[in-house]
Amino acid sequence: MERFRQEKALQKALNGLRQLSTTIRSSGDTSTSPKAARCQESASNAQTGSPVNHQALVMTFREQLREGRTIDMVNLRCLAHNGCPDSGNLRAVAWKVLLGYLPPDMRQWEACLQRKRSEYQRLCRELLEHPHNSDESSDMSSGLQQAAAEVHADALCSSNEHSDDHPLNMDTTSRWHSFFQDSEIKEQIDRDVLRTRAEMHFFSGTDNAASLNREEMSRALFIFAKLNPGLQYVQGMNELLAPLYWLCRGDVSGGGDAHAEADSWHLFVALISDFRDHFCKQLDNTQAGIKATLGRLSAMLKLHDRELWYHLSVKNKVDPQFYAFRWVTLLLTQELEFPELLRLWDALLSDPAGRPDMLLRLCLAMLLNVREELLKGDFGANVKLLQRYPQVDVGLLLQIAGDAAQDSPSLAHSSD
Repeated sequence: MERFRQEKALQKALNGLRQLSTTIRSSGDTSTSPKAARCQESASNAQTGSPVNHQALVMTFREQLREGRTIDMVNLRCLAHNGCPDSGNLRAVAWKVLLGYLPPDMRQWEACLQRKRSEYQRLCRELLEHPHNSDESSDMSSGLQQAAAEVHADALCSSNEHSDDHPLNMDTTSRWHSFFQDSEIKEQIDRDVLRTRAEMHFFSGTDNAASLNREEMSRALFIFAKLNPGLQYVQGMNELLAPLYWLCRGDVSGGGDAHAEADSWHLFVALISDFRDHFCKQLDNTQAGIKATLGRLSAMLKLHDRELWYHLSVKNKVDPQFYAFRWVTLLLTQELEFPELLRLWDALLSDPAGRPDMLLRLCLAMLLNVREELLKGDFGANVKLLQRYPQVDVGLLLQIAGDAAQDSPSLAHSSD
């Protein structure tokens, strides 16, 4: 049975690979490079029934990520869209390239990693440590509690020097004001990180390793909040960081696991840049905000399945905000088990039409996948089903999303 599932999945990936290659080429790059031909040939050679299918896929990825070469981004997107291997660090490296953390030219990787990791360490020193003690201690494993204590001590020192700066001073320039504000953000982050993927020991365990993971995730999110005062931290961002941090922690190549905090922070910043408007309340009622995005999802459903759209939107008055708000803002992290989520994000991060477009097509696929159940239900049944989405074949969702791209390639960007 397991072998049958693998063979079926591989055949689906092969068909998708051919279709995606055609899509990418027709969208701009019309050349047929030897690398692209080899990419397709490697997939074609991994025929069903062969005991080395997975090995062939791994070898194809390793060829694309071979040291000392310049990566063909069309090929990498093509391969990743059909699923990155779980073996070794291949998915971690592929995501780092797809999100722009690493450049296509692998000869630049070492210098790039050194520069970006040093940049994150500098940010931690500037935003977390006592400014007068920056030369005495550069140990960032002390966590946010030490940072808060240092800010608290600095505030006390400052209040002694300036009698008008005291804990009751609510002036925005007061060190006490900043300290209390940071403490509130930190407490919210700590609460959310503690609840991250409770089913996984990696995040929720009580041992030192899991505690360190949570500490580093909290610090990364706090740094993001400090650098983005207009956005700050929004509940749920911890769920977006979790897959990135998990992958980086497992990337032992070149000591990557020791830099999981810095690497995942950069990946998180790159990922959130595509969707940050969804977290900004000031933009909720604009064309860039979450309400407009949910409106585009409703328009896509109306185009693809008018009967289902009518049943949900008109008859039962099920507003997309009741279910798709979480789908869109958290990139479906709460609807899937972790392994399935990684597979889904392979496609999300590599889709040639862009991540926002792919996300809406995946949400549409979620609706179409449970079409029959929805049509049988009333308001309560519909909302319950969509808020507690059943287990699903990710391959099927990706196939439905791919079909949607063929039928309406530009609708996800429409403002109608």
